[in-house]
Amino acid sequence: MKKQKKNKSNLKVKIISGAWKGRNISFLEKRDLRPTKNQIRETLFNWLQNDVKNSVCIDLFAGSGALGFEAASRGAKQVFMVDNDIDIINSLNSQKIKFEASNVDLIHANAEEYIEGHHDEVDIIFLDPPFSKNIINNIFPKLNKLKKLSNKCKIYIELPYCKNPENNIDIPPNWELIKSDKLGDVAYLLYQYKNTVV
Repeated sequence: MKKQKKNKSNLKVKIISGAWKGRNISFLEKRDLRPTKNQIRETLFNWLQNDVKNSVCIDLFAGSGALGFEAASRGAKQVFMVDNDIDIINSLNSQKIKFEASNVDLIHANAEEYIEGHHDEVDIIFLDPPFSKNIINNIFPKLNKLKKLSNKCKIYIELPYCKNPENNIDIPPNWELIKSDKLGDVAYLLYQYKNTVV
């Protein structure tokens, strides 16, 4: 009985703005599941205020759904939320039903495999992988090969804070760092993709 209770969606984070402003997202208590802090989300979506409406987004390590549902709430045309944990996907689906979020698509998949098979145009990508797994550098070259990244596609990255965190990740040369900040032990960076094919 105790074990069953622990697996319930009893943790919550609030949507900051948009159609679902003030409503709670319930999420599971899981190792490495770490919702983006409210202050960071507010800063990030201020950075993206002219980009989110009518955009197509990928939340590649969806977890709590805080980034993906925030984007959907603020008017994104379509948000693909990807996670390799079926319990998380089921929890996100319950939340999608509560919000009647027709602009959210949930995908149970490994992030690298999903990227290799994605064929829709993308305007914004959220990358907030588990900090305990050093997997983010494997994602960048696969993302950069996506044929349908829109020119000036924004790529958001969340990392454990260290001095000059951008020097610890293998960013493709055609990604330009346009914003960065830190809060506590978290660094967060926003890049802009530039299509170099003429």
